This record gives sequence, structure tokens and C-alpha cells, in this order.
Amino acid sequence: MQFAISFSAQMYSRKSGRIITAAAAILISRLTWFVEPNLPFHLTDAVGLFLGSILGIWFREVLLVLFGRAEVALPKQSDHLVTGWFLRNPLALRQGSIFLQTPFYFLYWLIVLLLCSYFAGFGFSFLEGLGTLEFFYYPNFSSREYLSFPVLILVGVGFPLLYFFAEERFSISNSRDTTTKHLIFGIFIGFFIQLIILSIQQIYSPGFLSQGSNFSIVAGRLPGLFVDSGSSSWLIPGIASFFLVFSYQKYKQTKENIWRLIIVILVFAVSILGMKQAKAFWVIWLGFLFISFVFVVTSRYLHSKLSLWITRVSVLCLLPLLAVAVLWGFSKLKSPEPIASLGVRYMSFQSEFLRSKNFSAFYALDENRSELYRISWQGFQKKLWFGNGLASLPVVLKDPKLPRTKLNGGLIDLPPNFFLACLHDLGIFGTIILLGLVGLFVWERNNYLNMALLFLPFLFGMQVQHCDGAFIAVFLLFYPLGSVAVGNQMTRNSNWFRYMVLILCLGLPLHYLIFFSGDFIKSGIGADFRKDELGFFQTQATKFASGNEREDEFHGKTWEWKLTKETSRRSGVFQVRAKEENLQMEMIWLNSERRLLLKTPVSPQSNRSYISRGSFPPGAEFVRLKSKTNTELFISRDYFDYKNQFGFL
Repeated sequence: MQFAISFSAQMYSRKSGRIITAAAAILISRLTWFVEPNLPFHLTDAVGLFLGSILGIWFREVLLVLFGRAEVALPKQSDHLVTGWFLRNPLALRQGSIFLQTPFYFLYWLIVLLLCSYFAGFGFSFLEGLGTLEFFYYPNFSSREYLSFPVLILVGVGFPLLYFFAEERFSISNSRDTTTKHLIFGIFIGFFIQLIILSIQQIYSPGFLSQGSNFSIVAGRLPGLFVDSGSSSWLIPGIASFFLVFSYQKYKQTKENIWRLIIVILVFAVSILGMKQAKAFWVIWLGFLFISFVFVVTSRYLHSKLSLWITRVSVLCLLPLLAVAVLWGFSKLKSPEPIASLGVRYMSFQSEFLRSKNFSAFYALDENRSELYRISWQGFQKKLWFGNGLASLPVVLKDPKLPRTKLNGGLIDLPPNFFLACLHDLGIFGTIILLGLVGLFVWERNNYLNMALLFLPFLFGMQVQHCDGAFIAVFLLFYPLGSVAVGNQMTRNSNWFRYMVLILCLGLPLHYLIFFSGDFIKSGIGADFRKDELGFFQTQATKFASGNEREDEFHGKTWEWKLTKETSRRSGVFQVRAKEENLQMEMIWLNSERRLLLKTPVSPQSNRSYISRGSFPPGAEFVRLKSKTNTELFISRDYFDYKNQFGFL
């Protein structure tokens, strides 16, 4: 459904494609919960939406060229279907090399991070022809589960990035103004619908369209149509802040009072709806309003740049005192709302801090967040330069060797803010690369103001782990509220600068990949993968026997097992069941250096069974069961001992 919506809109016209994609990106993250609520598993992503848009853009441009759009003289308007489509879709301009574009470098960096996560979770078994096997990363935690965390973030960030890049590559103008207008209008439509849904949830029923929003309703928070209240608590003030700045800029240009009215209505509506949001909402929203008030008032009455900035800095230094006063006021509210809870928690923290003079007082403010800070910082200190891998904190929290934490209910979460997440996951070197790419984006597009809008939200969470938040963050990175400086464009297009950036943006991530993955060469391959951390060998089973079952299920083509040292089990019979008949399988016997010793066939029997008789060749340490095609096998647990070493029966 996501794919159909965006693909058809892009095929109709550029304008409709941009508007519908932007609106849907912040509305349909929980679409599967409404369409098929009884599914055993729901994905909260917008992969179909962005795939539809990207393929729609490419398919539309190919058809325009094939139909000779550039060679046809067109009237100003037409009722003819194809001619009308031509009029709605002028031919795109020829663009420069893709390898000199900043979005390409960012996509390349994301691919490098994906490879780093793959090597951390699966090692280098694929180099031995074993493919991507089902490994244990920790006991009761698989490598596929490990990879799911970074993939979630990379998909959330990568697809919007690829979509915006496609829009730029097939633009009809070198200016981004038209594209920006369409996308802003789409986001406005989506945000307006979100405010309506939030109003219904607040006034009528909290459960209205809230399926799949995790524990938001239980916690007394309203998610709207966002993924959950964690997303809504920063996206509502974040998007509202963007439109407040946008409206103020329009008012300065036109002097029309309608923009002032929009600002007042937006501030009032968002403040009312924020009563049912998390504590982070109020910190972000009130912080933005205060800073905006200072900047607007000082720019109106002070005209000297020196006095203007001295006054702004002086007033902003009073922000902590104002925040304390506001939080004290919140603590006096006789209400169960999150703002009252925020005030009470702050006063408890202040009392504890003044008494103990110790940072452990932060536990009184937010115990889970404080514990996540501690664990994230310790993880960063262990791997300073190259980090632990993208989205690795949830994996660290599942480590059975980790000392007991104070996280309530065994909470599994990401680092408590974006900047600490970068240090923990990417290390110092990786963070420098990321900040360098973001800085290049910001400098060449002059979108310093957009990044300022993300600063406060990023202090209170990673914010790009969900598709709706990632879309807004990438949009703010691509499309500035202000105009691009001509000097920046001239420097960016100079040959010396372009090729210097090309070398750095390709070389530094490659060095990061080499240094980061170097440690995982020692983790072993096949049956040996992470044996020291696990205390047993790998069998690569996809599903393990449960209850009265005795057979593990294996999916794939090749599996490797460590051979047992028990003399009684080094000869005998090996029998396996399969879903297919007439499979061609063989057992490949290897020595300790994985050099070939012998190949023995596995003979087919009746009832889709296969059997091999014999004994281990002298010097054999490993055996591989190999099928010529992908298959599903069922093998009894009796063939493996307590360390998952294989032996005949």
C-alpha cells in the first residue's frame, strides 16, 4: 500500500509525488496496525513509501526520455492524456557526476557502517564459502537479532536520504526552491492531520488510532499517528518550531498579519496538546520559545551587531535560572500530567544534589536515563577510537556478563542522546567522519538554522531510530530555511575542493572499516565463531527444538560443525530429514586448518530422509554438510553434545 501510494503519485507529477511522500512519511509509520491488526509481527517503517517514490521518479524520467519529451513542442494546456502528463513533468536538467555529490558520500558512509555491523555480527565466514549463517552472538541472542538494530537506523536514515538525492538528481532546476516548497507543504499537511488526531485523542478517546504505539497510552501519553510518544514528544515541538521560523520569515518578507495569526495559533495549539506528552516535549518546546523570544526582541530593538550579540548571550546565560523557576512552578501543580511529574522529579534531584554534591543525584531526575548515560559512557571509554558499532547499546544490554543494571524491567534502549550515541557507537574517529559529512552538508547548503532546530531534540534521544523522526532530520539536513551563499557554491564547485572532498569522503570511511573490522578476524569462522565468548561451538540452526521435539531446523546450503573428541561417536550413522526429495548433499571433512581431507555423499532414503555411514577421517576437526540448493533440514539434537560438537550415532 505504501509503495502504491507513492509510486502512483510520482508517476502523475513531481509536485504530487513530493507532497504525498512528505505527508505520508510522518503519518503512515503504523499503517500495518490499522490495515492488518492481527498480523503476528508489525513493521513500523516507511520502506515501501520511499521505494515507491524512488522507483516512481526513475521510471517517470525514463518514460519521459523514451517518449521524446525534449523533442516535442507542447501547447500551454491540453486535455490529451500523454500531452497533459508531459506538461506536468518537464524534462530534468543534466546533473554533474554522482561521485562528486555530498549525498553520495553520506550513503557510502552508511554502507560502511552496515558492513561494520555485519562483520561484528557474522564475522568473515562468507570468505570461506559458508554464506551468512545463523549464529549465536550471545546465548539466547542471535547474530540476526544483533544486525536488526543497526539495520533499523540505517533503513530509517538511508531511504529518506536516497529519496531526497533522487529528487535532486532529477530536478528541473538547479535551485531547490520549488522542491522545498512542495516538501514543506506536504509536511504541513501531515503535521496538520497529526494535530487533529492528537486533539481527538486528548478530547475524545486516548485509544483512537493508537494501536502499536508501544506503552504510550499506558504511560498517559498521546502518540498521534507517530510511531510512539517518544517520537511525538520531539517531533511535535520540532516540526512546530520549523513552521514558526518559516512563518516569521514570511511575515518579515510580506508584513501580512495572517502569518502573525498563524504563529499565535500554532504556539497555543501545540502548548495545549503538549499536556499529554513526555517530559522532553516541555524542555524542547519551552527552550525553543524562550530562545526565539530573545532573538526576535533583540533584533527588533538593537541594531548594533556587537550590542545585539552581547545582549543575546547575556540573556541566554539566564536560561538555566529561568528553567529552574519554571520547573519549580511545575512541581506545584496538583495534576498527574507529565509536566507536574517533571517538576517534582527536578526538585527531588536538586535537593539530592545540594545534599550529596554528587552526580548520582541525577538518578532522582530520571533513573533509566542516568543508568543509560553511565553504561554508554563506560562503553565509549572501552573503545575510544572506533566505537562499539552502530546501535550497539541494546546488544551490550543483552550481554549476560554485564553487571546488573538499574534499568527498570530489563529495559533495552539506545543511548539517551544523539551525541553520546555517536561516541559510543562510532568512537572518536567515526564521530569526526559523521560530523565532517554533516558539516559539509550544512556549509554548502547554508542550513545552520535547521541544525539549530535539531540541537535540543538531539540532547534528549537519538531520535533517528524511527522512520518519522529520521525523515524530518534528513529533510532539515537537505533543505535550508535560508538561501545558499553564492561564495559557498563557487568554492564547492571548484576542482581542487571537489577532488579533495572526494578523496577524504571515500578514504576516511574505508580506513574506519579496516580498523573497526580488524578485531573481528580473531572471532573465528563457522563453528568457531565467538566460541570463546559463548563457551560452546556454533551449529547454525535456524530454529531449535522445543518441548517434546528433538529436531533442530536448518535453512540454507552449507553448515559447518566442530567434531567431537569422544571415540565412541567417531563412527556410526548420520540421518537427516528434508522438505525436498532427491537433494544432492555431501559431507566435507576438514582438518584443523580447514584443508580438505575427504568428501562423502549423503544418500537419499524413503520419506525424504538422507543417510551417511562411516567414520571420521584421521585428522578431521570439522565437517561441513553441503547441499547444492537452498533447503530446509531437520537434524536430531542427539548428534550434538553439550558444546554443540558433532558426532555419529
